[in-house]
Amino acid sequence: MCAILDANVVHEVFGRHGTEAGKKFLYWINCGRGRLVVGGKLLQELERGSGNFKKWARNAQATGKIRRVNREQVNARENHLREEKTCKSNDPHIIALAQVSGARLLYSNDKNLRDDFKDTKLLNGGKIYSTLQDKRFSDAHKRLLARRDLCQTRS
Repeated sequence: MCAILDANVVHEVFGRHGTEAGKKFLYWINCGRGRLVVGGKLLQELERGSGNFKKWARNAQATGKIRRVNREQVNARENHLREEKTCKSNDPHIIALAQVSGARLLYSNDKNLRDDFKDTKLLNGGKIYSTLQDKRFSDAHKRLLARRDLCQTRS
């Protein structure tokens, strides 16, 4: 299964004092059940936001735990979304990454981005992993990480 990590929660996953839900998310990727999808502007945001992410990403590339999506494809799709003005959030680069990669799981605490990710006009089947209400690893988090259907092929 493929997932996207928003820069607004990178500290929960890769920070020294990460949340329980963030640590479980990273374990899910590291144990081989999930794979993080990055590309375009988001990759730059994650690297700027966490030195630990940057170090992890170097090793994760070699072990298949991270998938880098073609920057030009993501940027072209992002520009299209900006022109259409279909996103509520200021994160069309993340919606573009999901559209290009097929990733349908987003870890984010940005309400507008979460609304965009669940908007069926933008994505089909987008699911949200969030710690906005509770930093603990909940049953809802557990159910999301157990799913196998959240990485669709590109349409």
